[in-house]
Amino acid sequence: MDEPRIDNLGLEEAYRETKKGNFKKAIDIYDSLLNNNPDDHDVLINKSITLMNMKSYEDSLKSIEFISYESPHGFDKMLIEASCFYSLGKIEEAQDLYVKIANRIPLNKDSIIQIGSKCLEQGFCRSAVQIFSKLEDKPHKFEKNYLLGLSYKGLGELTNSIRAFGRALRARPDFYQLYPLTAATCFQNNMLEEGDKLMNILKDEHNALFQHVAGTVSHYRSQNKVD
Repeated sequence: MDEPRIDNLGLEEAYRETKKGNFKKAIDIYDSLLNNNPDDHDVLINKSITLMNMKSYEDSLKSIEFISYESPHGFDKMLIEASCFYSLGKIEEAQDLYVKIANRIPLNKDSIIQIGSKCLEQGFCRSAVQIFSKLEDKPHKFEKNYLLGLSYKGLGELTNSIRAFGRALRARPDFYQLYPLTAATCFQNNMLEEGDKLMNILKDEHNALFQHVAGTVSHYRSQNKVD
């Protein structure tokens, strides 16, 4: 959750101030709205997001502490808390929340990719696998397997990573940026022949990219070279 939602004129005004970088003014608007209705969860969530963007993580958490996970805004609360906990160095608390998020995430492509990518960025690769696995296979075969490949690679599960990358390449054989990444992963997994095949395909299909990445990828091959 990077931006507040806009539901009424007061929130629109606060949002405009936030976009201008006037965070303090936006918070003043939220506080004014809360003076009239302290239990307005929309305002509380938006205020919390603004505080999080100000790096006021403790205040962000405090502003939503009375919102229940079972409420309509409970999912938003979990996302905010997970991000704040991570930023505060409370890694175990953040990880626990991402596990809960993985079990409750709405089946929506954009939400799945956004939240899964946040897990991947923060190093919660197992949660990322759980989340990206929720993508529907047929309509999102490339995105699903590309992101799963990255997640498995982050876990050090190279065989699973290579399998996922392979499925992504079958869905999008023209996504040439994935060839060197998959080849390097193959070399790391001591699958030299498979890695060489991928680099040869890249050389034939996109020689400019091959020339750009060949040196870097060959480093991974040299680490597992068979004498």
